Amino acid sequence: MTTAGSTLASPDINTLLSEYRKVFVPAAIDYLEEKISANELRERWRPYYDQTFYRYDLSVEQAWRQSSGSEGRLESGEPQADPVHAVPLMHFPVSIAHNNLDRLIMVLVAELGDQTVAKTAIPARKVDFAHVVDRLDALMASLAD
Repeated sequence: MTTAGSTLASPDINTLLSEYRKVFVPAAIDYLEEKISANELRERWRPYYDQTFYRYDLSVEQAWRQSSGSEGRLESGEPQADPVHAVPLMHFPVSIAHNNLDRLIMVLVAELGDQTVAKTAIPARKVDFAHVVDRLDALMASLAD
């Protein structure tokens, strides 16, 4: 729990956004332009998700624990809208969006495997994917310095 005079370190959104743009956005573009398969998309996503995002997500969790005094147990009710919780509450949507994007990529892999998005039976998934990639970028940019 924070005490008077202590400061809560903000999760490093700048590094996360930079790596997202450097590593994943080009992969997403290649996928949308039908240059790579769903499996290749996942291969390019996983190092970013498992390393860069994982470190960020842990820092969000640590910020929550520090501000709330949580020990990581399931807590009842919604997070309190107390100013002391502002930092982690601002970053929770980034974590949630990354996890949702990971699930969408897994859906694409299950449907398409080594095929490109041109072979999808549900063309709306291409639009959904593009929208999620774009909006996640905008969300992270809104929190960056």
